Amino acid sequence: MSTLTEIRQGEGRADLVPAPRVLVVDDDEDVRRGLAFALGTGRGWDVRTAADGFEAGYQVARFRPHLVLLDLAMPGMDGFTVCRRLRELAEGRDLKIVILTGYGGKENGERSLLYGADLFLRKPVDLDRLLAYLDELLQA
Repeated sequence: MSTLTEIRQGEGRADLVPAPRVLVVDDDEDVRRGLAFALGTGRGWDVRTAADGFEAGYQVARFRPHLVLLDLAMPGMDGFTVCRRLRELAEGRDLKIVILTGYGGKENGERSLLYGADLFLRKPVDLDRLLAYLDELLQA
Protein backbone atom coordinates (compact mmCIF):
# COMPACT_ATOMS: atom_id res chain seq x y z
CA MET A 1 0.00 0.00 0.00
CA SER A 2 1.47 3.36 -1.01
CA THR A 3 1.62 6.33 1.26
CA LEU A 4 -0.15 9.36 -0.19
CA THR A 5 1.50 12.62 0.65
CA GLU A 6 -0.11 15.34 -1.40
CA ILE A 7 -3.03 16.25 -3.56
CA ARG A 8 -2.34 18.12 -6.77
CA GLN A 9 -4.87 20.01 -8.84
CA GLY A 10 -4.96 18.88 -12.43
CA GLU A 11 -7.46 19.66 -15.17
CA GLY A 12 -10.33 20.41 -12.84
CA ARG A 13 -9.82 17.46 -10.50
CA ALA A 14 -7.64 16.65 -7.52
CA ASP A 15 -5.22 13.77 -8.05
CA LEU A 16 -3.63 11.81 -5.22
CA VAL A 17 0.11 11.57 -5.76
CA PRO A 18 1.86 8.55 -4.22
CA ALA A 19 4.77 9.27 -1.93
CA PRO A 20 8.20 8.62 -3.38
CA ARG A 21 9.72 5.29 -2.36
CA VAL A 22 13.29 5.78 -1.13
CA LEU A 23 15.94 3.25 -0.14
CA VAL A 24 18.77 4.43 2.14
CA VAL A 25 21.87 2.20 1.88
CA ASP A 26 24.58 2.84 4.45
CA ASP A 27 26.50 0.64 6.89
CA ASP A 28 26.25 3.36 9.56
CA GLU A 29 23.04 2.81 11.51
CA ASP A 30 22.91 6.43 12.68
CA VAL A 31 23.01 7.66 9.07
CA ARG A 32 20.29 5.20 8.05
CA ARG A 33 18.05 6.20 10.94
CA GLY A 34 18.64 9.93 10.49
CA LEU A 35 17.88 9.92 6.77
CA ALA A 36 14.91 7.59 7.22
CA PHE A 37 13.50 9.95 9.85
CA ALA A 38 14.12 13.09 7.79
CA LEU A 39 12.59 11.64 4.64
CA GLY A 40 9.94 9.42 6.18
CA THR A 41 8.64 11.35 9.14
CA GLY A 42 9.77 14.75 7.90
CA ARG A 43 8.54 14.45 4.32
CA GLY A 44 6.03 11.60 4.44
CA TRP A 45 8.02 9.55 1.95
CA ASP A 46 7.98 5.75 2.02
CA VAL A 47 11.51 4.91 3.23
CA ARG A 48 13.29 1.61 3.72
CA THR A 49 16.89 1.00 4.69
CA ALA A 50 19.67 -1.47 3.91
CA ALA A 51 22.98 -1.93 5.72
CA ASP A 52 24.94 -3.32 2.77
CA GLY A 53 24.93 -3.87 -0.97
CA PHE A 54 23.47 -7.36 -0.84
CA GLU A 55 20.47 -6.17 1.16
CA ALA A 56 20.16 -3.21 -1.22
CA GLY A 57 19.73 -5.52 -4.22
CA TYR A 58 17.07 -7.49 -2.37
CA GLN A 59 15.22 -4.31 -1.34
CA VAL A 60 15.30 -2.85 -4.86
CA ALA A 61 13.75 -6.03 -6.27
CA ARG A 62 11.01 -6.16 -3.60
CA PHE A 63 10.40 -2.51 -2.67
CA ARG A 64 10.95 -1.00 -6.14
CA PRO A 65 12.13 2.43 -4.93
CA HIS A 66 12.14 5.54 -7.06
CA LEU A 67 15.37 6.73 -5.45
CA VAL A 68 18.38 5.18 -3.70
CA LEU A 69 20.73 7.08 -1.38
CA LEU A 70 23.93 5.04 -1.46
CA ASP A 71 27.12 5.17 0.61
CA LEU A 72 30.43 4.22 -1.04
CA ALA A 73 32.37 2.68 1.84
CA MET A 74 30.53 -0.43 3.01
CA PRO A 75 31.69 -3.91 3.98
CA GLY A 76 31.35 -6.74 1.48
CA MET A 77 30.52 -4.69 -1.60
CA ASP A 78 31.44 -1.04 -2.11
CA GLY A 79 28.96 1.55 -3.35
CA PHE A 80 30.49 1.68 -6.84
CA THR A 81 29.79 -2.03 -7.33
CA VAL A 82 26.32 -1.73 -5.81
CA CYS A 83 25.50 1.15 -8.16
CA ARG A 84 26.66 -0.77 -11.23
CA ARG A 85 24.75 -3.90 -10.18
CA LEU A 86 21.57 -1.96 -9.49
CA ARG A 87 21.77 -0.47 -12.98
CA GLU A 88 22.01 -3.99 -14.41
CA LEU A 89 18.68 -5.00 -12.83
CA ALA A 90 15.47 -4.44 -14.76
CA GLU A 91 14.15 -2.65 -11.66
CA GLY A 92 17.23 -0.42 -11.56
CA ARG A 93 17.28 1.06 -15.04
CA ASP A 94 15.00 4.02 -14.26
CA LEU A 95 16.06 4.28 -10.64
CA LYS A 96 17.53 7.56 -9.41
CA ILE A 97 20.78 6.86 -7.55
CA VAL A 98 22.47 9.42 -5.32
CA ILE A 99 25.90 8.66 -3.91
CA LEU A 100 26.12 10.19 -0.44
CA THR A 101 29.57 9.59 1.04
CA GLY A 102 32.25 10.91 3.32
CA TYR A 103 34.81 10.13 0.62
CA GLY A 104 34.64 13.20 -1.57
CA GLY A 105 37.02 14.15 -4.29
CA LYS A 106 36.83 14.57 -8.02
CA GLU A 107 37.92 10.99 -8.76
CA ASN A 108 35.18 9.44 -6.61
CA GLY A 109 32.60 11.79 -8.11
CA GLU A 110 33.58 10.95 -11.67
CA ARG A 111 33.75 7.23 -10.92
CA SER A 112 30.29 7.34 -9.29
CA LEU A 113 28.78 8.90 -12.40
CA LEU A 114 30.62 6.39 -14.61
CA TYR A 115 29.11 3.53 -12.60
CA GLY A 116 25.60 4.92 -13.09
CA ALA A 117 24.90 7.37 -10.29
CA ASP A 118 22.74 10.40 -11.06
CA LEU A 119 24.32 12.60 -8.41
CA PHE A 120 27.38 12.56 -6.14
CA LEU A 121 27.27 14.37 -2.77
CA ARG A 122 29.79 14.47 0.04
CA LYS A 123 28.80 14.01 3.71
CA PRO A 124 27.98 15.92 5.69
CA VAL A 125 25.41 17.52 3.45
CA ASP A 126 22.96 20.22 4.48
CA LEU A 127 19.53 18.60 4.81
CA ASP A 128 17.70 21.41 2.99
CA ARG A 129 20.20 21.21 0.13
CA LEU A 130 19.83 17.41 -0.02
CA LEU A 131 16.04 17.65 -0.09
CA ALA A 132 16.16 20.21 -2.90
CA TYR A 133 18.39 17.89 -4.96
CA LEU A 134 16.13 14.91 -4.28
CA ASP A 135 12.99 16.86 -5.22
CA GLU A 136 14.65 17.89 -8.48
CA LEU A 137 15.74 14.34 -9.30
CA LEU A 138 12.31 12.91 -8.58
CA GLN A 139 10.68 15.48 -10.88
CA ALA A 140 12.98 14.55 -13.80
